[in-house]
Amino acid sequence: MKPPSDGALRPDLASFDSTTREAREVWLVDALRKQVAYMRATVPFWRERLDGAGVAERQIESLADLARIPVWTKQELRAQRPATLLPVESLGQLRVCRWTSGSSGRPTVNFWSDSDWAGLVAGLGRALRRQAPIPRPTAFNAFSQSHVTGPVFSAVMRHLGGAVFERSPHPEEQFSTRDQIELFDVDTLIIPASSMRGKAVGMVALLAEDPSLLARHAVRWVLGSAWVGAMNQEDARLTTQLRDQGVEVVSRLYGCSEVAPFSVSCTVDHDDMHVAEGHVLVEVVDATGTQVRSGQSGRILVSHLSGIDDDGRACVYRGTQFLRLAAGDGATWIDEACTCGLTTPRLRGIQRIPAAA
Repeated sequence: MKPPSDGALRPDLASFDSTTREAREVWLVDALRKQVAYMRATVPFWRERLDGAGVAERQIESLADLARIPVWTKQELRAQRPATLLPVESLGQLRVCRWTSGSSGRPTVNFWSDSDWAGLVAGLGRALRRQAPIPRPTAFNAFSQSHVTGPVFSAVMRHLGGAVFERSPHPEEQFSTRDQIELFDVDTLIIPASSMRGKAVGMVALLAEDPSLLARHAVRWVLGSAWVGAMNQEDARLTTQLRDQGVEVVSRLYGCSEVAPFSVSCTVDHDDMHVAEGHVLVEVVDATGTQVRSGQSGRILVSHLSGIDDDGRACVYRGTQFLRLAAGDGATWIDEACTCGLTTPRLRGIQRIPAAA
């Protein structure tokens, strides 16, 4: 992938997270117009939905104009056959497919083209590069490769110039995660805090089985999924336990299974999640679908926004088309510049929202 040389704002570079909020919104609005135009031109379902809302790309002048487009629920997503959300012209370009675990209803599926996947990996890569305590990490990835989180973490590690060993799909009782880790010399461990159905054995269970595992391997970096809601206190206790074993950095990622992770914990306030904008657009909205102001709480929405082509430039997202999908969680929206030096918006106090809400 050849990087552009025109000095334009790029979502694969660290400067995207420290530029002014105004400059980043100009980029996001332009990308949103292009994505909406692409959806209208290539996916009949979205053309009808956008026409029904009376929204055309030329009418989008700011991110606030998204309020004219109805929130899309997971129930509505499940009601669609997967192919109805795919552009016909991109079917031959699809490279990655992952289903959700189905923990909240019928499993759903998302498809990524090569450029979509490159945008996802580059966005998370730029967020994690600044946190990495090791220039080229050697990682064991305990996440299942059948869930999107597994291959995303592996791809990001390789994007950072590291090596990654992936957990075998054997059942835990046949070939345990602990026994697999013992076969490798690693300085980085990728694992969720708690065991997750269809995803991975958790760090809590691993340390209960072998309390000195991390210290024995001299693990310096631990990455995993963020706990949500009441589990935040457990997360704080686990972080203390990890640091007592010599772990220098604990990075938590949050997202939704349909879209993959899209935010990374702050290095100063670990409870805040910085949104890795660019490959996705994230909103927090009130009951009317209007974006809340900083410091207010609401429902989290996420939209696929862009990929990165072979020339290193942003391009439209060509896989499964999502616009304003309700992720199933709520949070407080914070968009002031952070004391860590980043200007990207943050999600604070993430909580599950009952489906009935």
